[in-house]
Amino acid sequence: MTEVPAPTEPRLRDQFGQPWAWPPVVAPEGAAAEAEAGSLNGVWLVFLPGAFTPVCTVELRWIDQLAQLCFPERIGVRVIAPDAAPVLRAVADEHQITTPLLSDFWPHGAAAQRLGCFDSETGRPCRTSVLITTDGVEMARVVGEPSRPRTVEQHVDAMVSAKRPDVG
Repeated sequence: MTEVPAPTEPRLRDQFGQPWAWPPVVAPEGAAAEAEAGSLNGVWLVFLPGAFTPVCTVELRWIDQLAQLCFPERIGVRVIAPDAAPVLRAVADEHQITTPLLSDFWPHGAAAQRLGCFDSETGRPCRTSVLITTDGVEMARVVGEPSRPRTVEQHVDAMVSAKRPDVG
């Protein structure tokens, strides 16, 4: 019987090259998202198959809006893409994105694999967003079609649903 190897620990880097711990809840010292550190209830991890693809670019246009809508609920937002940190820096600069963009470049796709949203056939993450607690427990998930962008509304609806107590 073959033993399944343990998942590789993600080694995320933001668009400035700073390393982020897994799960990426607390921003490294000096990072733009540092002001929210220690005060979050959870974090949206928004996985993109590629930062410069047309559908991903549409999603990046609303990512700062999502962060603003989540802030009163003490929910952070992190974008995770398989692109290298310098590519993410170019994307952030071009689109004036202030939300942290995290590179899951190496070990390739480790964060996406950790959350079960890595497509091994394409070598890229699926178009998936995962809302986790600060302890890394999944609260909600938004799964998009490969060729259609997710929306801010899908994320807000999922966040609101995750806060509701179970009615049984």
